[in-house]
Amino acid sequence: MWYVLFCYLPMFGLVLAFKNYKISAGKSFVYSLFHSDWAGLENFSFFLKSNQFSMILRNTLLYNIVFIILGIVLPVALAIMINNIYSKRKSKTYQTMMFLPYFISMVVIGAFMYNIFNYEFGAFNTILTSLGMERVNVYSDPGVWPWILIVLNTWKGLGYGIVLYLAAIMGIDTEIYEAADI
Repeated sequence: MWYVLFCYLPMFGLVLAFKNYKISAGKSFVYSLFHSDWAGLENFSFFLKSNQFSMILRNTLLYNIVFIILGIVLPVALAIMINNIYSKRKSKTYQTMMFLPYFISMVVIGAFMYNIFNYEFGAFNTILTSLGMERVNVYSDPGVWPWILIVLNTWKGLGYGIVLYLAAIMGIDTEIYEAADI
């Protein structure tokens, strides 16, 4: 049942990529989908010829390169640091605090970001105005969002990576450390 609901049933939506979807007034989505004309590969051709294809491809590649690099380097570094903490209680506390963002939904994170960067009532602009500075409309500045996306993605996945690398580090036999000391 799980495979039908979450694996096979969503595949039905792939038909949309090959249809010239038109909404029929007063009819359901499925009715409109079945009665729309086939487009073949025209939708893909339109997308590949559009001016935005190269920008979308570039952004996708660059974001993923940054996500992969940061998703390896930071968790490994923090896992080594946590492993070197002598107090087990502190080590477990830090590990738990870093793992919690993994369980927060991206929708909730989006709501947090909205409340932080809201132009009128957001915490960021409230702090700026209390310091006597001008408000900043973060939502209209496209140069800020790549950094926000990178920081949020790294923050959200950091704890999971730390747990994985910490488990690998703890699995190393202590005799290897002793041999390295000698």
